[in-house]
Amino acid sequence: MLFVLAIVVLIRSAASTSTVETTGWTSAPNFRGTWDILVSCVLTLAICVWSALHLNVPTADSTLAQRNLRRTRWILLGIFAPEWVVSTAFAQYLTAKWLRREISEDNRHRKGQGSNTSFDDADPQDWSITTCYFATMGGFTVQTGDGLFDRSPRLSLTPEGIRLLSFLGRLPQVKERHIRDKSKADGLAKSIVCLQAGWMILQTIARLAQHLPVTLLEINTIGHVLCALVLYLLWWSKPLEVKDPITLPREEWMDSYLALMWMCSPISSCDGDGISEIRCMVYTTPLERRNLSASAPTITISEEHSEADNALRPHETHFSIGSRAARDPMKFIGPLGDFRVGSQIRSPSPTPFDHHVSYKIQDKTVQTAPEHEVFFQLQELHHGLQHTRQYCRRALRDCRNHEPLSHFAIQRWRLACAAIDDLWHQCEERPGYSDFYFTTSSLGTFVGETSYIERRMPNFLGLSYLGGVNVHKDRLKSVLAFVAAAYGALHIAAWNEYYPTKVERLLWIVSSMAIGSSGIALWCFFLAKQSIESFDIFGTLWSRSKAFSIIGRFVFLPLFVLARIYLVVEAFVSLRKAPIAVYQTPEWSEFLPHL
Repeated sequence: MLFVLAIVVLIRSAASTSTVETTGWTSAPNFRGTWDILVSCVLTLAICVWSALHLNVPTADSTLAQRNLRRTRWILLGIFAPEWVVSTAFAQYLTAKWLRREISEDNRHRKGQGSNTSFDDADPQDWSITTCYFATMGGFTVQTGDGLFDRSPRLSLTPEGIRLLSFLGRLPQVKERHIRDKSKADGLAKSIVCLQAGWMILQTIARLAQHLPVTLLEINTIGHVLCALVLYLLWWSKPLEVKDPITLPREEWMDSYLALMWMCSPISSCDGDGISEIRCMVYTTPLERRNLSASAPTITISEEHSEADNALRPHETHFSIGSRAARDPMKFIGPLGDFRVGSQIRSPSPTPFDHHVSYKIQDKTVQTAPEHEVFFQLQELHHGLQHTRQYCRRALRDCRNHEPLSHFAIQRWRLACAAIDDLWHQCEERPGYSDFYFTTSSLGTFVGETSYIERRMPNFLGLSYLGGVNVHKDRLKSVLAFVAAAYGALHIAAWNEYYPTKVERLLWIVSSMAIGSSGIALWCFFLAKQSIESFDIFGTLWSRSKAFSIIGRFVFLPLFVLARIYLVVEAFVSLRKAPIAVYQTPEWSEFLPHL
């Protein structure tokens, strides 16, 4: 259909293009020359893309060549697919705003309660948006390398990790001026770039107002200029080119919280299987432990239920907000029999959709992974995190790695037991947050699994990632689709401009319409998914269908990439033959009041 429409447009405009007086390479000084157009567009494009990129803090062992290579990759992405960079900036903007709001709420709660549990003696201070951006970009790290957590020189705290410290009253007090000192740009430098971008836009508007033709290169540059302006608005308060993060001191209390965050994060999974160290640990509250100790001091938690009671028993689980289980509950829980996801069971819900599942474990007998048998010898009633005979994720048939637990893993478990009660007490004071940090299940109460610690904060975390931000999972996808539609629409607007050949015009129209129409279709689809839960079934069918996956990977994706490359390449190639009027400059006196 796109080809047919493009041919129709080509036929209708053939007459007008055949009468245009053209020329090749044109030199100054009487008019602007081809070299002037190239220099103006290339410099504007380079300045906008280069200066608009605000990348995250690199790893400690990264070299200058590696950092330059990373920046080059993002520059190429900004040139050929600027909507991906815009969606990344939008995700970081939402995360920074969310973190600032949550820290302010924590401080108001503490001041209202008259308590201050921060590790320094100062009153808790609200973080600025710049400080929150600094946390979002991996600006806060902890020193490691001792084997307890990781042998990397340092680990980065994610925004969720910083938010957890704030919730527990352990937020570091950081001066914003210290963060601004690390940034390599200020408002003046950004304003100069915005002026250059504004001049490019003003010049194009002036040419259109005087009915002068615009080159394809200028149109393509305008698209990137608009995206760069959006990036500046989203990243205005984000520090630029920060190479050294702020390292938090490893105090005695810090190791306990780090152990808890490590066990909940994907970084603790074995060989990348996605099963974190805390997955099989049931949490028992201090009250439940006191009751068990008073009623049956000789009975351990692991002996409460027999294996027969759990075999083929239907179970229900409500995942914590921000849990990784929301992306794929079946893979998270394990091989299941009957499986159902629904939001009607638990109401009201603090999120657009409940992550509530009901299921049956297929295995006829509940087993325990060999490496987890050690817990039944070590755990005692005072331990808040207990391994039970009811559920062991690593014992299910899709897990093949059963190496013995290391001494450090057991030490992390002991440290996490010392910190988990603090988190529970805070949730008791603020009941609305229990769904953020704990997963409730018929198998018991589990600690929610969120990425609190990473080896480094990647710039792009995925289109479904917003961490603890209370935003629908398709919000980023709809932004990406909208920007793609706008980018395609801008290039479609050039359908009546001059092209050296009819084939180039046809390919330009087809490429721009493919990008624009697909963006509009996906934008409408993702907006519908945010309001209509039943639309999720289409996304599930697409992701699980091998045929759709093959078509998307080997047909649509290559064509989409070729369309992007063609628009950029054709913008430069078309200058070999352009209308003479392209080199005329606008008469600025016509825009000024005169007699």
